[in-house]
Amino acid sequence: MRWFDYIRKKFNQLTERREASERRKFIRHPVDVEIRLSRVSSRDSEGVLMSDLGAGGLAVQSEVFYKEGSRLIVQIPHVHPPFEATGVVCWSRSLNGPYLIGIRFMDDSSRRQIRIVEQVCQIELYRKQLLAEGNSTSFKDAAREWIDKYAEDFWRDQS
Repeated sequence: MRWFDYIRKKFNQLTERREASERRKFIRHPVDVEIRLSRVSSRDSEGVLMSDLGAGGLAVQSEVFYKEGSRLIVQIPHVHPPFEATGVVCWSRSLNGPYLIGIRFMDDSSRRQIRIVEQVCQIELYRKQLLAEGNSTSFKDAAREWIDKYAEDFWRDQS
């Protein structure tokens, strides 16, 4: 049993280091946007608050606990085109209420995923500009307006 415990301990240490390295590899953008989350095995989804995101994944606040390794479908319906990707739960922490859940995209090299992340950040910046100008608006409404004004150029400008 000692040998098994030693191997498990070393594996956990390596996994923690890899996950910490992955968290630092991508720029994180803080946002407060509602998205949809569901288990791969069930299409019943819940609305969750995305607290930050980057090209490699995102963090959400959820009333539902998802254990590490759970495969989830992440949907961001307020962007153009609507975004859906499969992710895996990397970590989960209790916030004395909702859980903070870290989700890594299964295909983090996808150029489309990176552009979606950038688009969500641009929409959130646009919404904050509207708020600073005295125009109170939801993310969904700001997304519609931003898409009408800027989405065509945004997707055309891919390099």
